[in-house]
Order: sequence, then structure tokens, then C-alpha cells
Amino acid sequence: MLCQLSASASGRLALAWRPTATRSFGVEQQVKKLRLSGATGQAYRRAAPPKLQKKALDHYIRGLKLHGERGAPSSIVAKRTEPYALTSEEKTRLLARYLPEEEETTKTLRKNSHKWLWRWLRRRDFRRFEACIEELRSCELPFDEVTYNLAMYQILLNPRREDELAQQVLAEMIEDGRFHPAYIRLQTGFLESYFELKEVDAAPGRWNLLKVTKTFWHVAVNFKRRRVKEMRARLAAAAQQQRQLAAGRGEEVISWEAEEEEDALSDIEHGPRVKFPAKRPWQLKGVHKGSG
Repeated sequence: MLCQLSASASGRLALAWRPTATRSFGVEQQVKKLRLSGATGQAYRRAAPPKLQKKALDHYIRGLKLHGERGAPSSIVAKRTEPYALTSEEKTRLLARYLPEEEETTKTLRKNSHKWLWRWLRRRDFRRFEACIEELRSCELPFDEVTYNLAMYQILLNPRREDELAQQVLAEMIEDGRFHPAYIRLQTGFLESYFELKEVDAAPGRWNLLKVTKTFWHVAVNFKRRRVKEMRARLAAAAQQQRQLAAGRGEEVISWEAEEEEDALSDIEHGPRVKFPAKRPWQLKGVHKGSG
């Protein structure tokens, strides 16, 4: 009986202090920092690791390779050991090459323009709104879902413009051919309902239209994020397939880093250099022209 108790106790101790490969670094420091003890500490040591960043994930995988990969999630190791896969930086450079409107300078210009367009829309400053739209067109900056949304509902909110011009903006957005069919149906259905309500003198007022514009703005952002993500994935898959074919023929594997370095040393300017509209300094907030 005593031998059985000692054997069971030793088995429990071995089970409690058995090292696991799933938490291979920083565990004991976290246990001391969180003051975990007993069954909670043992459960924390046996728990699967959280979702890590790139550098921490590389360090985690190196530790697993040193101590064995039995406790490692197979999806993580398979994801990092996929042959000819592009890194996140290479995918970003590839997207900027085939989709210039997603360059960092262009994205910053478009975001700032959207913020100022919304401010002028709320202030009913339609003259500056239209000037900003014309400036974006002169810079040959492609309109995205948000830009078309603001341009469309500005016409409905402007009492000096005919509401039928909003249908021309919608037709231009449809002809562009870059946007999701569900988003097109959403905008088309609302415009048709708006004109039907206008015929019976039941069209929504200004504040309701502003709420609709802001709501559709959020919807447009979600559709744009989906469109860019799908384009990025398709470009990465095509580049990976090209690498596999080049490696099969014994040719040099295509690298996007060398092309990026050559572009950085060239004198070619990518994207518009227009800094419009400019932000007012925080110290001058509330200060108007002519106030001294």
C-alpha cells in the first residue's frame, strides 16, 4: 500500500513538473509576475501560447525546434515553412506596384481629403467641397468607395444642385468596375428609394442624410478593406506560383526586394506630391482670417 502511494505521488509530481514544448519561453517569468500558484500555475504552463507577433513567433518556433515540435500547433509551423511564400513586406510592395493607389503617400492624401470633405459637408461649405473634388480629379487620384459616397450625397445635401446628378455619380462608379456588386446594389437601392420618397414629398431631411452618409461611409470602408485584401492575396498567390515555376526550371527565384532598392535609388516620383488640404496648427484653432 505504501509503495502504491509513493508511486502515485511520484507520478503526480512527474506530471506536475513535466516540461512542455508549447510554452518554451517566458513562462516562469509570467508565472511570477502574475503570482500564479497551484492548479492555476500548472494550467498556465500547459496552455497553448497566444497569437504572437512576427519576431516573437520566429523566436517561439526556434525554441520549438530546439526542444521538439510535438507540442507545437501544426498550423503555425506549416504556415512558416511554406515554400516560396512571400513575406508581409514583399506583399505590400507587390500591392503598391500593381495598385499604385494603395501607396502610403496616396493613402495619406486620400484619408486627409475624406476628413476635410466630411467637415465641409457638415458645415455646408459646398464651394470648398467641390474645389477639393476637382483638385483630386486634377491630381488623377482614383476615387474609391468612400470618395464616391461623399461625392454622391453632397449633391443630395446641396440645395443649389439637382438631385438627378447623384445618379450620374452612381453611373460613374458602376462604370469603374472595381467595386463589389453588393455595395453597388446598396447605393442603387437607396437612391431609388430616395427619389420615390421625394415624389410623395417624404424625402429624408438634412440631418438624416448626414447620418446615412456617415453610415454608408463605414460600409464603404469595410468593402474597400475586403477588396484590397483579396487583391493582395491574389497577387501573392500569383507571385508564389511564378517562384515555383522559376525554381522548377532552374532559373533565379524572383525577389521583390531588389526591385524595391532600385526604385528607391531612382529619381522617379511615385504618386502625387500635392499636400491638399493642409491642416491648421493646433495653436491657431479658432483663429479666423482678419482677427489679428
